[in-house]
Amino acid sequence: MNELKKYTWMGLLGLGAFVLGGCAPSEDADDGADTSNAEVEIAATDDASADVLPLDSKGEGSEPKSDAPFAGGETEAVDTTMRDATEYGDDALLTGLVPDGWSQVGSIEHYNIASLYTKIDGRSELYMAYDVLGLSWISMNNDSNKNNFLDLFIYDMQSPSGSFGIYSVEREEGQEALTVGDEGYKTGSNFYFRKGRFYGYINASTTNEVNDAAGHAVSKGLMNRIETDDRAIVGLDWLPTEGLISDSLQFFKADAMSLEFLTNTMFGNYMMGENKVRAFITKRADDAEAESIFKEFQVYGTDYAEKVDVVSVDGKDVALTDWGGDFYDGVVQIGSTIVGVSNVEGRDLALSSMTQLINSL
Repeated sequence: MNELKKYTWMGLLGLGAFVLGGCAPSEDADDGADTSNAEVEIAATDDASADVLPLDSKGEGSEPKSDAPFAGGETEAVDTTMRDATEYGDDALLTGLVPDGWSQVGSIEHYNIASLYTKIDGRSELYMAYDVLGLSWISMNNDSNKNNFLDLFIYDMQSPSGSFGIYSVEREEGQEALTVGDEGYKTGSNFYFRKGRFYGYINASTTNEVNDAAGHAVSKGLMNRIETDDRAIVGLDWLPTEGLISDSLQFFKADAMSLEFLTNTMFGNYMMGENKVRAFITKRADDAEAESIFKEFQVYGTDYAEKVDVVSVDGKDVALTDWGGDFYDGVVQIGSTIVGVSNVEGRDLALSSMTQLINSL
C-alpha cells in the first residue's frame, strides 16, 4: 500500500478509535467489587403513563432538513426548533429507572444542541451530523459498594434513521447481542441500545455481576418506556443480504471514506469464501448525480492512487483503483445507484467481489 493510502487509512482508524473511545469500556475501578445481590429490579413508578413515552408530533415551527433529497427514502422533516433553545428534555424519561439497592447521584441532566459539547466534548459534531435533538443523562451507584456505578446517556435522534445511523457507526462488530429495544449489544462493562428515535448507552465502572445485572435492568426498563416507531430506516435494505455480516452495517450521512462527495452511504462486510470484503452503496436522486459521483471517484484515484483502470465487469464499467501494495477499490454506477468495494487485498478478489455485488443487485 502506498504511503498516502497508508496514512489515509491510519487516519480513518484513528478517527474510528477516537469516536469509539468516547463510549469505550471504562477502566476497571475495582476488580474486587462486591458481587452479591446481583439480581435487581427497576422500582415501579406511581404514574402508569411512564411505561410508554409517546412520540412527539413535529408541531408548528418545524422545518425540513436542508440536505438535498436522495433516492431510497424520502428526506424526513427534522425538528430544528430546539437548536437555539435553552432547555431540552423531561425528567420523566429517566425517573424511576434506578434499581433497588442503588441510588441516584446528583440530578438528571439534559443537554440541547448548544450545550451538548459540554458533556461529550469532541463527539458532539458526530451526533449533530445525525440530527441529534438532545441528550439526557443520569448517574447511579450501588449502595453496598460505591465503586460500582453506572452512567446512562440517552439521545433523541429524531428518527429511527438517525438513531440507527449513530448506533451503527459506534458499533463494534461481533459483540454480545442484547435483547432490548430494536437492537443492542454489550462490550466489556458497557451496554449500547436503540429503539425508535432514541439511542443510548450505559458506561459502567467495571465488569462484575452487580454492575451487569443493574445494566441489564436499566437498559431493559428504559427501552420498555419508549414507544415503537415503524418509520423506515434509510439504507437498511440497500445492500444484498447473501453473505452480509449483519452487525457490520454502518450508515454514513457525510464524508464516507473521508470523501466530501460521498454522502448517505451504507457500508457492510461480506464473507466471500475465506475473505472479508467491505462493500458500500449509495442511492442518489437521479442517474446524473450518480454519474457525477462515479467520475469523482476516478478523479480522486487519478490524483492520489497509483492508477485507475476502467474495466468491464458483466457489461458494466467498473473503476478499479490501485492504491499500491496490492490493495484495490472498485466502484460502478448502475442507474442512480453507486456500489463498490473498499481496500480489497488482491486485484482478482476485487474484481470477483464487484461481479458478485453487480449480480446481486
